[in-house]
Amino acid sequence: MMKPVCLVTGTGGTLGKALCRELSTEYSIIASYRRAEPPVPSQLQWPVDDSEQQNESVYCVRADLNRREDVQRLVEVALARFGHVDAIVNLAADTEFHGKLLELWHDDEYAPMQLQTNCISPLQLVSAVHQYCWKDQSDQNALRNRSVVNISCMSGLYVFSDTSQAFYGASKTALNILTMYLSIELAPYSVRANALCPARFSSRPPTGRIVGAIKELLEGTATGMVLPMTS
Repeated sequence: MMKPVCLVTGTGGTLGKALCRELSTEYSIIASYRRAEPPVPSQLQWPVDDSEQQNESVYCVRADLNRREDVQRLVEVALARFGHVDAIVNLAADTEFHGKLLELWHDDEYAPMQLQTNCISPLQLVSAVHQYCWKDQSDQNALRNRSVVNISCMSGLYVFSDTSQAFYGASKTALNILTMYLSIELAPYSVRANALCPARFSSRPPTGRIVGAIKELLEGTATGMVLPMTS
């Protein structure tokens, strides 16, 4: 069987880099990034005609996942390159604590954009992959253990004293709920969906543990789970 293909978003950051490096031995990776190129071996570093090098590297695609046309192009590039997508790991997120709820009257533009980035765009990407690849392939979906892992956060599970993270927390709570609904919708197609809720990546738990937990979800059988990760 061909190497499974994993589409990873938000690969320009610390966790994205670590995940690409860890998964690239077992998966072909489509690495989506918005600004910073992921610092991993990819077609961006090798000559265009060096097919041997390209076959061993991550394939990077710049995309703004809040733009519908970019989502479509990302999925089309993934399918043109590899012919199928077996897993999606949604890392891309707006992780800023923008302000307090009582300040919305003065500046509320960040609120809908954070909700779009953190909980709507990841589901739009899954929907696009489903329409292009999964909806008529239930047998292949089961055979290849296809799944979605949405990276949420502990802020989506608890209310903290720092109220400036209210909309960030709300966006991650929404992602958790949407992931559970997504698992129900994908079940008839033999595709799984789970969410992982670590603490901030720069503190605890270590990035390596998060990468390991993502791999377990990709390779396991669980679905409809929202899993917290503490120290």
